Amino acid sequence: MQEGGNRFFFNFDQNTGFLSEEESHHLVNVLRKKEGDIIRLINGKGIEFFAKIIEIQKKNKKVKVELIKVARTEPAPKKEIVALVPLLKGGKTEFLIEKGVELGITLFIPFESDFTVAKPKPKLKQRLESKMISALKQCGRLWKPEIENPIVLKDFLNQLKNEKALKLCAEKEEAVKKCYAELKKLFDENTKIYLLSGPEGGFSKEEIQLIKEAGLIKISFSSYVLRSETAFLGLLFLINFL
Repeated sequence: MQEGGNRFFFNFDQNTGFLSEEESHHLVNVLRKKEGDIIRLINGKGIEFFAKIIEIQKKNKKVKVELIKVARTEPAPKKEIVALVPLLKGGKTEFLIEKGVELGITLFIPFESDFTVAKPKPKLKQRLESKMISALKQCGRLWKPEIENPIVLKDFLNQLKNEKALKLCAEKEEAVKKCYAELKKLFDENTKIYLLSGPEGGFSKEEIQLIKEAGLIKISFSSYVLRSETAFLGLLFLINFL
């Protein structure tokens, strides 16, 4: 069966349904697709479908499609990998969401901390959801991660103290040196993993104490001071390596 290289996201449960206005616009006005054309659809639940465009409503700016058959499937993630994402300036939080989708994060929790420069803005979660779906389609991953509303880091760390999980924190100062074998053993023993990296201003002394009390293992990727997004990527690559 012939199909293009693009994937499109859908969220209806029947064999036929309408794509969102954004997806419809991309199909018709950008890719110039027509009725009868075959496309690929994903719904973030582990299945990619071949589908046919059966109706283009130009007035309503909607495309109706029909699912034809399964193109491929993907098993559900074996581990829950939670990324505590710092709120950063200049679209960098969206960048971290994109890379987290590509590298297997299952839950994103944006946070503000004592030294956070960027503050939560209206429709932040909506913007991050949009970036997440875009990354999902691009990389070919079939399970959509979840995104929570922004939290205050200190409150969350207090709740994290008694939770059994592998908890890693990118931190230059006083990093615990663990060999690969130790980290691999901890990774294999836990089905839930937390990843934390700081905002542009780093962590406050109170937050560093709470990080210790919550049982996070500090990991250092360099003897130099890393940018927030670099430290976050370091954690993502470490988890994938494990």
